[in-house]
Amino acid sequence: MPSQPPNDSDTASRLECSLGTAYEIGRLLGRGGFAEVYEVWDRELERQLAVKVLRPDVAWTAGMLQRFKQETRTVARLQHPNILPIYFVGEGEGLVYYAMPYVAGQSLGGLVRSSGPLSPRRAVEIAVPVLAALQHAHEHGLVHRDIKPDNILLHEPDGRPVLMDFGIAKRLDADGGLTQTGFVVGTPYYMSPEQALGQRDLDARSDIYAFGAVLFQLVTGSPPFDGESSQEIVGKHLAQPPPAPAEVNQRVPLWLSQVICRCLEKKPEDRFQSAAAVAEALNAGRNVAAVESTAGATPGASVDTDAVTEVVESGEQPGVRRGIPTRWRRLGLVGAPLLALGLFAGWWLNRPRLVFENALLAPVTLSLNSRHYRLEPDERISLVLPPNGPSAVLWNLERPSNAHGRPLGVELFGAISVSDPRGRIHDAAHASPDDRAFFAPLISNDTQQPLKIIVNAGTPHSRSCDCTVPAGAVRMLIGYYPLFRNSTVEAEDPLGRSATFSDLGSEVDRRTGVVRLRFEAKDFR
Repeated sequence: MPSQPPNDSDTASRLECSLGTAYEIGRLLGRGGFAEVYEVWDRELERQLAVKVLRPDVAWTAGMLQRFKQETRTVARLQHPNILPIYFVGEGEGLVYYAMPYVAGQSLGGLVRSSGPLSPRRAVEIAVPVLAALQHAHEHGLVHRDIKPDNILLHEPDGRPVLMDFGIAKRLDADGGLTQTGFVVGTPYYMSPEQALGQRDLDARSDIYAFGAVLFQLVTGSPPFDGESSQEIVGKHLAQPPPAPAEVNQRVPLWLSQVICRCLEKKPEDRFQSAAAVAEALNAGRNVAAVESTAGATPGASVDTDAVTEVVESGEQPGVRRGIPTRWRRLGLVGAPLLALGLFAGWWLNRPRLVFENALLAPVTLSLNSRHYRLEPDERISLVLPPNGPSAVLWNLERPSNAHGRPLGVELFGAISVSDPRGRIHDAAHASPDDRAFFAPLISNDTQQPLKIIVNAGTPHSRSCDCTVPAGAVRMLIGYYPLFRNSTVEAEDPLGRSATFSDLGSEVDRRTGVVRLRFEAKDFR
């Protein structure tokens, strides 16, 4: 390994102690919200490694660490040329980590950002081996759950695509008793609708949706959906059909555009049912295109998509309308008015409805089929749902503002997918949407001084509320914030003295997010 200056961070020092003298710690390669990656030289085997360490400053629970180690050991058993292998899993000195090969090369995301959209041919050349890697993982009971261009590396010597970062993968047959908090994550640009809704029973088809979004970006230069916030992007994944890649970039052949669109179907059952089926469709399209090109077809002409469809389709395509059965046609118009009246009356009495309540401390905006409704705290609304579904219902919190009009706290939103509306469906805007959790400190100031508030002080999620709680304030709402077991709320007075409420995770009402905190003069040091 090239000589590197020693990394004097606390994590690097602890990692060096845990690994022992057979390994030399090099530079920090990258840092994310949950982990750091270090360059490490294996002295005995003379090989360069990348060691991924869970950040010790994150509030990991014992269950989360158990799940992480369990899943990482499962990934280590995968053997595929297009999956970045894991050499070993370790723990010590308060750290949990795993080692993998150090791969020199550019990520697929970096390639698209620097060079723009790839040619359809090049995109398919990359896609097919990645799909083979996904199929291998799925057959071993693993869902990746974070397929994105930045998690696909192009190996520098030969350009071979390598799928990496299974660290948040989920065992299909995992014991549901182990907590999944912290692992139900993903990237909004590539997140399947069911993952965006926080469903726990994700399967391979969620990865297929994400892969379709990646392939869309490879041939057009951009993901299928964009927006000014994560909530807006997630809402589009849930409710808005993606544009056809062939309409975004005319160089994309129709058959490839159709394959991508089928990967991006909202319902899992309408997508390809396996990564192998996607690869088969891509190979069929590529082969047909090659035959037509050899036969002298006009460059840019569309491929015979029926030849591609026959390879992957089974049964009737979604959205195809069946003909009216003969027995109904024979009835003609006899009794039609009475039949229609009876059907209408039955439909009217049994219309599916969503009964939705706002359990939060601030108003929320509810969106259903392009219509918007505003609900005050504790307000309830009953909405008629379209009978044929699916319906995507989105809600987002109207954040309170400070004296300068700036919103307090963080974005809080949720989504409900109603695929088969029947009867009354009850749901609510609450403080624990999906597998996330938030809390709303209500601050009472019994001192004679205004107080500045810092939420989650002393953690990586520390955030000033950007507000002042005046003397005498009673249960002042300062917004919603991410909740962890060790969440804190710190108040600081004008003299620089502070008082802190710690370990609030168990004291918060998980539905409303409320925790009531009273600061008194005697608390400040």
